Amino acid sequence: MLSPAETAQSLSGGLRHKALMPLISIAFLSIMAGSSIALGDVFWAHSTVGVAKSAGIGIANFIGGIAFSVGLMMVVFFGGHLFTSSVMSGVSTYDRKLPIGKMAAYWVWVWIFNFAGALLTAYMYYESRLPLNYDGEILKHFAALGAGKMSLSFYSAFIRGIFCNVFVCMAIWASTAAEDTAGKILAICFIVGAFVASGYEHCVANMFIISEALFAKAHYLAEVGGDMEALSHLTHTSIASLDNLTITNFFVKNLFPVTLGNICGGLFFVGLIGFMSHKVDMKA
Repeated sequence: MLSPAETAQSLSGGLRHKALMPLISIAFLSIMAGSSIALGDVFWAHSTVGVAKSAGIGIANFIGGIAFSVGLMMVVFFGGHLFTSSVMSGVSTYDRKLPIGKMAAYWVWVWIFNFAGALLTAYMYYESRLPLNYDGEILKHFAALGAGKMSLSFYSAFIRGIFCNVFVCMAIWASTAAEDTAGKILAICFIVGAFVASGYEHCVANMFIISEALFAKAHYLAEVGGDMEALSHLTHTSIASLDNLTITNFFVKNLFPVTLGNICGGLFFVGLIGFMSHKVDMKA
């Protein structure tokens, strides 16, 4: 296992390398990462059907968290570019090894292509009709979950974004420190499981969840002939919450504050603090 100082150096060098890759590589590997996180969400949704009712909410959260972690495992083992961990490339900028313009451009491209991967997966998943299994419980759950995310205040979404990316970036930190596959899997599994079970906000996961929620709203609204009251009854969600589930609110009320929180949590609370704290032990 690498020491904390060796881990910080490895992360800084690795993320600098990823930020300087050709755009075509960044695009494909970012789309893959967005899709992987989306597939982790799918596994979470299918693993927790009916669990809260039969075994309790806490058990459902634990199972869902462990299931979701598969998404980050796919990203790590395939070398994907995930926005929430890519923000730690700011450490290389702090260390004067990556120009700030290159860092900012890298962040923007990864965010955009993560969104493309998540959205594509949300559409394909909906068209597969898999979320309509179990009497449509999964699709209805996405509608309610997405609508609920629209009700968060800016500050709440921002804080949850910070907490989320402390966990995600610590999972990346721990998996980098681990020198064998089993160690990397265990590091990701439990740390990511903790963030999901705790209910924090991950911008890339939300790109999938809220996209699926919008598909669900359109699907069931067509099914009930545009009757919002019937839609509310079907999805067990208030009309006001469903009214708030729009593309504009998707970006303004959720993705914007959550992305800012993810940047703050990953870059400042893990990346920079970890790098600066252990710099004294780093080898030149």
